[in-house]
Amino acid sequence: MKLIIENLGIIKFAEIDLDKNLTILCGQNSTGKTYASYALHAFLEDGNIYQLQSMKDVIGQIVEKGCFSISKHYLKEWLDENCKAVVAQVGSIFGISEDTKNKLFPKFALSVDYTEEDFQLTVHSPLSAQLSDGVSFWKITKAPDCMEVYVESNVDNSVLASSNVLRAHMLVCYMMRRLAFCKMSNARMLTVERNSIYTFKTELSLSRNELVDQIQQNGKSEFDVIDIINKSSRRYPFAVRSSLKIANDLENVQKSSGAFVFVADMIEHDLLKGEVSMTKNGDVEFHPQGMAASRRLPFHLSSSIVKTMASLVIYLKHIANVGDTLIIDEPEMNFHPDVQIVLARIFALLTIKGLRVVLSTHSDYIIREINNLIMAGALVKRANNDLLEDIGYPVDMLLDYNNVSVLMFNRTGKNVVRVSSLEVDEEGFAVDSIDSAIRDQNIKAELLYGYLMDNK
Repeated sequence: MKLIIENLGIIKFAEIDLDKNLTILCGQNSTGKTYASYALHAFLEDGNIYQLQSMKDVIGQIVEKGCFSISKHYLKEWLDENCKAVVAQVGSIFGISEDTKNKLFPKFALSVDYTEEDFQLTVHSPLSAQLSDGVSFWKITKAPDCMEVYVESNVDNSVLASSNVLRAHMLVCYMMRRLAFCKMSNARMLTVERNSIYTFKTELSLSRNELVDQIQQNGKSEFDVIDIINKSSRRYPFAVRSSLKIANDLENVQKSSGAFVFVADMIEHDLLKGEVSMTKNGDVEFHPQGMAASRRLPFHLSSSIVKTMASLVIYLKHIANVGDTLIIDEPEMNFHPDVQIVLARIFALLTIKGLRVVLSTHSDYIIREINNLIMAGALVKRANNDLLEDIGYPVDMLLDYNNVSVLMFNRTGKNVVRVSSLEVDEEGFAVDSIDSAIRDQNIKAELLYGYLMDNK
């Protein structure tokens, strides 16, 4: 499945292959990489309920038989509605007003290239899920290589057709999402604001309390309460608001266990040299290695690497599951080159263990290490493992170039960016804009050194 972005600010056209385990966004500053990341996150994470044309047909089958037969038409319809919703809500996604949205993104369009191969992937994949609205719950199952999706509930399915339209829409949209994104689950974006996200959460809580006080003092008659809440909710982009929501719910988040705790432990042991933990009230702390258990640093006194990495650690420990998508904007932020190299290996490991990763990066160290892992993966296929052991590359971190996608954001004119796919093979890939900058710097260094030696 491919997500097609058109006229998103300066981005005229971009195509993101959602089937790749690792996607890398490259390009110079101000070429729209963050814009594309925001749109991708909203598309994957959107939980809106749509009024589908096929709704009556699907509900009729469930009421009559307790199941319905999937079709490519049903899934494509849901995907199209999801695209329309992202376009309609682009103001909220970017944290801007309607007027600003209309000025910046007047021709923004989003679509999906959903092929027969994509549909067959859904047919071949099993499904097991549960949904509840607080009163009723539904168990949804589909066997591998089966066209029938079975729906069991604690209430008679006939209520879906007779009494609660919202309930029916919620159920069908949920099932279509799980079927269309059969190899993908939830999406999470770690934005560049992540290094201060646990400081922002206090400010957000204060803002909410101030809003409640304002409503209580003025009364509903003097202003539109809903309008105030909506304007307040757009203070930050959707991806940032999602992170703030989690940050304000750490008291409950820490009770869950994610599927990648072992990777979080690796980050803490190898990079942070200590443990990221939370108090019962959901405040983040850091316990450095070698210090007494009672000696824990408040988050704002922790080092920059801890502040930047804490969101990733908490996500891997308590939220991430196999099939989820992690989008990270500039993962190299604040990090020394040796940390960037280790981080590249960790991202490779995550993709191999079942997490989809999208990186927007300017780091030559990350790109070169990913290329090394691709070449090492090619060597393993040729049964040449001795060299890898000498270099120190574990087999579970090696990449298959077929599962890597690299998108280059190229400025082709004034305020015009077109996104192209770079070729990735067993030797990796080349990012010319980074390579040329390094070559130019090396040439100047060699000339200066030569002149310096000649004039001693």
